Amino acid sequence: MKGIVVAPQVRACDIGVEVLSRGGNAFDAAVATAFAQEVDDPLMCGLGGMGVAQLYHAASGAHLTIEFHGRGGALCRPDMYARTLRMQTKLGRAIVVNDYRSELGYQSIMTPGTVAGLGRIHARFGSLPWADLLAPAAALARSGMWVMPYALEFWNRLPQAGLADGRTRLSATEECRNLYVRPDGSFHPLGSTIPNPDLGDTLEALAAAGADDFYRGALGARIAEDMEANDALVTGADLQGYRCIEGEPLHIRYRGYDLYTAPPPASGLSVLQILRFLEPFDMAGAGHNSVRHLDLLIRAMTAAQVDRYAHIADPLFAEVPVARLLSADHAAEWRAKLLDADDLPRPEHVPDLGTTHISAADAAGNVVSMTHTLGTASGVITPGMGFIYNNSMKLFDPNPDHPNAVAAGKARTTAMSPTMVFRDGRPLFAVGAPGGSAIISSVSQTLLNLLDFGMSPAEAVVAPRLHAEGGEVLVESRVQGRVLEGLMARGHNIQRSPHALDPSFSRAQVAQISEDGFRGGSDPRTGGGAVALCDG
Repeated sequence: MKGIVVAPQVRACDIGVEVLSRGGNAFDAAVATAFAQEVDDPLMCGLGGMGVAQLYHAASGAHLTIEFHGRGGALCRPDMYARTLRMQTKLGRAIVVNDYRSELGYQSIMTPGTVAGLGRIHARFGSLPWADLLAPAAALARSGMWVMPYALEFWNRLPQAGLADGRTRLSATEECRNLYVRPDGSFHPLGSTIPNPDLGDTLEALAAAGADDFYRGALGARIAEDMEANDALVTGADLQGYRCIEGEPLHIRYRGYDLYTAPPPASGLSVLQILRFLEPFDMAGAGHNSVRHLDLLIRAMTAAQVDRYAHIADPLFAEVPVARLLSADHAAEWRAKLLDADDLPRPEHVPDLGTTHISAADAAGNVVSMTHTLGTASGVITPGMGFIYNNSMKLFDPNPDHPNAVAAGKARTTAMSPTMVFRDGRPLFAVGAPGGSAIISSVSQTLLNLLDFGMSPAEAVVAPRLHAEGGEVLVESRVQGRVLEGLMARGHNIQRSPHALDPSFSRAQVAQISEDGFRGGSDPRTGGGAVALCDG
């Protein structure tokens, strides 16, 4: 079948397009690509992770989200960090305690949802056998993870104050250290491979037994035993009770287009709020990356981030006023407050970097936009299983009264924003990105580049970008100096990045569907990016 797969990992894209060439559909390709990503990018995503997917099934007209967010274990308590909290990081407001237990080790782990989510996608819309979709990833695990530039950058990144560095993270358990750190303490070099036969065995067992085995079968029993033996917050009952959630995507109209994205606790709402704020203005007429364009964008992003911290949470635990936040009246209120304001409000919460994404489509009209993550990885590997668990406990809020407070069974707020664009009932674009809170700025600017400025997918993901949440505004070095001077004259605190393509700005992934075929754009920031086309 003809189609397209767009993702940061080259070999995973190859596997996705091979699935299309064997007659699989976009859902098959996305599932196979995701499992391969978990082999080649094991600190960004994995069997121990979580995520959210937006799916459009052309034949039936079904258009839905499948949410497979991580959930707090049964042993979580709302006040569990109140006495031991040392600080929260400037970026991410990540919980920091002296022994790193909020971000490393067994107590940083939330009940993982990725396997359940991929299993549900396959059960709803897959066409090829489940085992066939996992087999390429299992083979990839045995041949070895390919060490890419973004992996080395993540491992060597200087952490924020209070957070663990890459070597500490990868050494959190003996299993993880033996796999990813060489005996002399160094990391594996760029372009080398790291075989992971244990992960190959786990994937083969999962292929044979089905996704449910990860939660309620032999694999789940091994996980539960390891969690209990190491005082984890997640229990066997949490695994057995885990279910992903099917829902409806959020929707707005923007300049004649229909935009759909993931609902809370994901942050697609924030992306739509930015566009709501900007809709009355002639963005194309202002000129791309002009003072007018970027000034309005900074103010829109700030408004969305303030609302995000105040309101976005797990709707099973807190009321999220989605309709009001997406209303034209609410956008007008923000414009009245911010268009001429000298001092912009600053939210208190900014998630950190991590995650990966897939955009895929096929000739039958099926479309997938899926983001999945480990947070920044706990460093925990159950002996003999080969995959790292998430560390998402650190991104709850330590205040028991906050909407994003810790609770058993609760999903924490995430910046994931898998988005689709339709016109006249037809899908045009699947858009998404990895990269913490930068996902919101990345996806919103990519959408503006596509819809307001008429860029191709490749142009849209590579164009110079900024990231704003109130306070400092980080701008890539390619934005012209006279524009930055104009923004500073408007009162903005501009911080010019030394990078032309800043690796912290999130890697947008776009698949375009048109009558002429498919086009894609994969963001090259941090050295990754692949577009795979299948001609049938």
